[in-house]
Amino acid sequence: MLRIVILSFLQLFVGFSQGSRCRLPWTGVWLENGNELNITHNSIGNLGNCVHKSRDLYLLTIDTSRGDCYRCLITFPVHENVLHYKTTQCIFDPEMSLEKCSQLMSADTTMHTLFRKEAIPVPCPIEAPMNFTYQTNQGICNSRTSHLHRCAQYDRLALHYQACPEIPNRESAIWQMECIGSWQSFGLQYFAARVGYSAGEQYRCFIHDKTGSSGRIGESADAGCQELTHIGAAATTLHFRQDSPVYSGCEFPETLYREKSRNWESMLLGTYHRVYHGSWISSVKGRNDTVWTCLQKVSEESNEHYTYRTYVTKGCKVGYQCVRVHMRKPHIAHVEYGEISPSESFADCSDFPVETRDTLILHGSKEACPIRGKHYSSTCSDPILQVGCSSKYSMNLVRDCSLPDGDELTCVANFKHEDNTFIIARDSLSRQLFCMTYVSDRINLLRVYDRVSCEDVSVNSATIYLSFNFTSDSCSPSLLTGFLYSATSEVASAFDIYQFIILLLVATFWNNL
Repeated sequence: MLRIVILSFLQLFVGFSQGSRCRLPWTGVWLENGNELNITHNSIGNLGNCVHKSRDLYLLTIDTSRGDCYRCLITFPVHENVLHYKTTQCIFDPEMSLEKCSQLMSADTTMHTLFRKEAIPVPCPIEAPMNFTYQTNQGICNSRTSHLHRCAQYDRLALHYQACPEIPNRESAIWQMECIGSWQSFGLQYFAARVGYSAGEQYRCFIHDKTGSSGRIGESADAGCQELTHIGAAATTLHFRQDSPVYSGCEFPETLYREKSRNWESMLLGTYHRVYHGSWISSVKGRNDTVWTCLQKVSEESNEHYTYRTYVTKGCKVGYQCVRVHMRKPHIAHVEYGEISPSESFADCSDFPVETRDTLILHGSKEACPIRGKHYSSTCSDPILQVGCSSKYSMNLVRDCSLPDGDELTCVANFKHEDNTFIIARDSLSRQLFCMTYVSDRINLLRVYDRVSCEDVSVNSATIYLSFNFTSDSCSPSLLTGFLYSATSEVASAFDIYQFIILLLVATFWNNL
């Protein structure tokens, strides 16, 4: 029995050693002309399993109806996201070896290119912005100037191709480019990118030739990249010249960033905003959505109202935009945005038509709730709204009387404007911000709005999410509850409670004398 176990172990060890010698280093899912190819430590998709290797030369095998099929494969790993390779057809030779493989490979063997699926973008080895003319196999476009610039996501570029009379079938188009790898080969600079109207639509290889502030960029005809051995073989060639980047000429309100940048949350879109002196960035899930560069402070009506002329990159669209900021409180900012104009000589920003309004809330801020108490509606036997009863920041809202537990919210901010008290509260479960307006004059009317800027103009034209009238009562007759609510911190300190109990005992003692 022991002899059988030892023999099995030796067989396993030998098999493991052979597998280790042929271990493939580029595991993952790859794309070849749009088709997926899965590479494991031992196999390359339907090309076969690795039998032997010597540096970048591999011998693969796969079972077929005719017997064992052998393939020779040589790889050229230029980047962790880009892999070139050459391979032979099926060879039915049981004596096949690496020595024979080295004789079968030639310079004429077709080069294939693999791109790692869902590769993380890398910086493109070209500088933006730039203007260019272009040349295809249909002709040369010299009469119109196209341009390239960075998108809000810094690792993505936008190419604005102009239509040209010299190329009748070529229409104007905007293509996006997201680089996934760059390398050098025989002194030439190459890079690979996802290109198209959306990331991942197509893959292309590029060759880059630059002298001073101008140069050429050549693009492969397809994802095979096999013809792109020099820039003269490119299917499309861009003749470019560098443009000057846009720099900030002013600073946004200091309240928005203070000593360092601060996080602000949009009530309209749920995006996050960070301001760095002359730069303002909106992001979604950590990816830039919009970037504003401060060009000119047009007016400062007070310490609360500011108007700016900005250069904006929204997605991959660029232009100029008027922005007005109203600091309602240190943690509340109302923002008005004009339309985005492609022309630098657009209207004076001191008076501009507002296209979008938004309210920004400083992330992590909260404020004691107004209208403290239990509030009842004629439609429910239990309170539909409890405010400040468990803590001065708490709010419980019942949307459906059959579900009396309600939604827990935290008061973030509040302010008064004319007859309305505006309340901004965050749902504790979804983390979404809601805008509420409360009118106390005779009617006790509360209205709740979803995804809207929390100010008069926006709520007056918005659809009401929830609305009800109510009567009110106190949270509790307990003196201790009232004391805790009026404490300056969310939870009163042990010393504060101790003082209150002593005072209460003293008062009780004197009343009993």
